Amino acid sequence: MRMFFLSMAMSLAAATAARADQVWVTMDQVAPYAFKQEVDQIVVGNPGIADITVRDKNNVLIFGKAPGVTNLFLFDSEGKEIENLIVRVRSVGAEMLTFHRGGQRHTYNCMTYCEPTITIGDNEATFGVVTQQVQQKYQQATAANTQAE
Repeated sequence: MRMFFLSMAMSLAAATAARADQVWVTMDQVAPYAFKQEVDQIVVGNPGIADITVRDKNNVLIFGKAPGVTNLFLFDSEGKEIENLIVRVRSVGAEMLTFHRGGQRHTYNCMTYCEPTITIGDNEATFGVVTQQVQQKYQQATAANTQAE
């Protein structure tokens, strides 16, 4: 009986030590995250799913790029592992509408009016057109900023 309780206690301790914290981020949005202690180095498991912007040694902004799961390994100034943070990126918010027509998928952002938006997995033609429009708008904004300076 003692062996049973001893093995249960050891299993529980191992499971607690291996548990990693996690954070949820919505795709195409940023979430602030504060570390428990100062971090010197961060390694992003899959920057295609989520990426970061470092604010200081205690805070980052986590950007959800694509639906999925990745992790951030955090190290201190001596190179010791501090934490393995699991990052889960979800694809759809409450204001998103996904429309299926045959084998084609289209996604719309419906805040006040429904407008097409870029979402991974959408119909290639729609995705390409919306992407091109977003890039043109960005170029116009960048050119306007350059001229204003």
